[in-house]
Parts: sequence; structure tokens; C-alpha cells
Amino acid sequence: MSSATDPAKRIPKSLGTDTQFLGKYSLTDLAVAGLPGVLVVLVTQVVIPPSLSVRGIPVSALTIPLAAIAIAFGGLFVYLTPGYTNSLDWLGLFVNFHRSETEIAHEEAKEYTHVERVYPRHDAIERTDRALVGAVQVSPPTMALATDDEWAQKTEAFQDFVNTTVEFPIQIYSTTQSFPADEYVGRYEDRLSDPDVKSNEKLQALIEHYVDWYDRELAQRQMTIRDHYVLLPVRPEEVRYERASLLEKLAGIPVLGILVQIVTAPPEEEERAAMLEELDERRRRVERGLRGIEGCDTRPVDAAELTRLVAEYWTGTALLNPMTAWGSLFESLFEVVDCGGQHELAELAVPRARVDSGAEPTLDGRKGGLGHPALAV
Repeated sequence: MSSATDPAKRIPKSLGTDTQFLGKYSLTDLAVAGLPGVLVVLVTQVVIPPSLSVRGIPVSALTIPLAAIAIAFGGLFVYLTPGYTNSLDWLGLFVNFHRSETEIAHEEAKEYTHVERVYPRHDAIERTDRALVGAVQVSPPTMALATDDEWAQKTEAFQDFVNTTVEFPIQIYSTTQSFPADEYVGRYEDRLSDPDVKSNEKLQALIEHYVDWYDRELAQRQMTIRDHYVLLPVRPEEVRYERASLLEKLAGIPVLGILVQIVTAPPEEEERAAMLEELDERRRRVERGLRGIEGCDTRPVDAAELTRLVAEYWTGTALLNPMTAWGSLFESLFEVVDCGGQHELAELAVPRARVDSGAEPTLDGRKGGLGHPALAV
């Protein structure tokens, strides 16, 4: 399987090696800034008749002022380009966003998301390459006031976890969500309607002052909550053969390996059951290993939250409160059909604004992953 379509890889098109021409701007940036001016000149000199005038002023006389204004807008576009991309790629994404459909069918969406189906009972997602992916959420210890020795101890403990517990591919994924300010401040605002507060003007003024101050403080600090996850993939070949066995080595030989895989392939139901069992075992091992780090806590991520993480990556917005019942979540994301007792993904709405055809975000078992660059399954 080529790297262009392999769900386990995310290969960037470039590494930002454009030659800087003027400060931090490259020749590409200058071309993007000047493009609107060039278009204005072509339109006024080629498309519009020379005899056309606006309030007695020939259009040809307005060419230079209009081109200057267009170049100014182009320069503003370049200036506002995010630091993670260049102005030309951002222009392409901008145009593609406004020309593309906001929702596509599941079969088409799989080309981007690589989501085949969801297993609610087993808290797993299946990729289009038949690999299963589960996750463990990690609550790390508070290290804001930690000493150098404490940092060193935690680092050594994590190093031991990676060297002794992790014998399979994992991915560490971190994301942020907005601080629930309305929920927090709402409790104080509700107090303003209580009789004891209404009868005490000083207490009422104090609460109102605190709410106003808190809103301004949050707006200034832009507080967010960071969540950390360990993503755990299991591929069919990992449960089909014993590690370092003769069959595993034969299966890796070109041409001959394909024949070995066909002959030795178990029934699909048995292979999936073995993969789900292996996924559960990896989740337990990772949880035990991370809990061995002082102050660190973990919990398995259920299918609802895992699906929410994938959906929020592709939509770029928080869809639901994490505490929302997963039944409501599934109804809002896709239609669920019953197939022999196992729910399968039937339809998934995926906005394409986040899709870059040059570098597929995919659910990665080793380097890419469930999101950016992990949360694209």
C-alpha cells in the first residue's frame, strides 16, 4: 500500500523550505499579494471596453488606483496567513472551502476519515484498512510547581513505561476544549434571584462584580482545558501470527507472503474477536503502566467519546458536552443500523473544510493517527 493512501501514514507535501525574499515572506507570498492587482489590470485593459466610463472618468484611468487597492487586499491576505501554512496553500484551502459541499456521504467520507465502522460494545473504531483503534485518556500529575528533581523522576517513570510496557505501536494525542465558563458563572448568576441575595444589596453587588470580573478575566486569558489520550491500534496481522514466528517471516516476503496470508487467514469473525481481545489487553496494560507514575490517572475512552473526538477534529468545533449520553451523540453523528447484534456506521456527515488533498489526515497506528495528525480516522 502506498504512503499516499495508507491510513497509518501522514506525509506532508513540503517542509516549508521556500526561500525568504523579504523578511519572513517568500516569492510565493509576494506573488499571492500581487495576484489581485494583476487580475484588476487584465480586466480593465482586456475585458472592459476602453470607451466605458464611470461618472465621466474613463475606466482605464482607474486601473492604477484599483490595482493598488487590490494589491493591498492581497497583502492583507498574506499577512493574515496562519503560521502553519503558506499563503498559496491557504488560498487553495480558502477557495476549496467555499466551493465544496459541507457534508458528504459515508462512503465518500471514508476517503478522508478512513472510518469503516464503530463498535459501541467494544469501545473501538475500525479503520478502512481493517485495523481497530481504541483509546485511553490520561490525567497527568500537576507539574506547575514541580522541582527539577520531580520532573526528572516523572520523566524516568515515563521512560520506564515506554521501555517495559509498550511493546506495540501507540500514539499520544493532545487536544483542547473551551473552559465551561457559562456553566461555572451560571451558578453565581442563579444566586442573584435568591431571596437572601435580593434582600442584601451589598451581597448582590459583590456577586455582580465577581461575574463581570470573571468574564473579563476569561476573555483575557483565553482559558482552555487540555485533554491527553493514548491511541492504541491493532492490525489483523498482529493477531494472525505469533511474534517472530516462521509464518510471520514468510508473510513478509514479497509475492510469497501474499499467498501465505491467503492460505493462513482465519475466518473474519474469529480474527475480529481476537483483535478486540488484544485491544482490551493493550488498554489494560497501558492503564496499569501509566498509573504506576505517581499522580497519573487513566480511564478507558468509550466509543461515544472516541467518535466525538474524531467528529470534533473534522468539524473543528466542540459538538457535545463529554458527559452527554452516548445514545444522543450517535444520533447526532450518524444513523445506526443493527446488523446481527452489532451496530455499524451507516452515514457520517463530514465537513470537508479541514481536508487537504495533498496530505491525508488519517488514523495512524504508529506515526499518524486518530486526529491531527491523529484524529482523522
